Amino acid sequence: MKLKTYELFTGPILSAFGSTMFSFFLRPIRQFAQALVANDSAGQVAWGFVLGMAIGLVPKGNFVAVLLGMMLLGLRVNKPAGLMGAGLFACVGMLLDPLAHRIGSFLLAWPPLQNLHTALFDTAISPWLGLNNTVVVGQLVIALYLAYPAYCLAHLFSLRVQARLSRWLLRFRAVRLLRGAELGTQWGIDG
Repeated sequence: MKLKTYELFTGPILSAFGSTMFSFFLRPIRQFAQALVANDSAGQVAWGFVLGMAIGLVPKGNFVAVLLGMMLLGLRVNKPAGLMGAGLFACVGMLLDPLAHRIGSFLLAWPPLQNLHTALFDTAISPWLGLNNTVVVGQLVIALYLAYPAYCLAHLFSLRVQARLSRWLLRFRAVRLLRGAELGTQWGIDG
């Protein structure tokens, strides 16, 4: 009898009852291991992290956040790195809201940008963009300001750490099981 991946951890008796719950709790751990061991280039990992950072910083009640999320899912970037960046910077974004409000207030009241704001607010999509909100504008500016340093740091991390860490992680049977049996057979990893 061949056991499924979750049956190796839970046993055949619990597999009928706890497979959905077990996979729900192990999914973040599996995605983290997959992000570290993935065959993505360092640029894909870095761009995924930068898009995730922008998603995490921007308030979520507008179309800008939806567009950034569609970019993360639609472009060829490392999605687990993007999800990690979004989770990390969602916590940081709340702390930066007062600074974002001041930056957004300055930019929305700045006289050289008044004609641009007027033209933008006359479009049909402007109510959904939320660019009349000072925090949204401020967080977008902060995300643009932090994009290059975040890309450089994520690229450097991916180049220096990902290869060594993936070799170290692949030594453990649990990581190979978390990655999934189909990936293991596809990449020639013996379980």
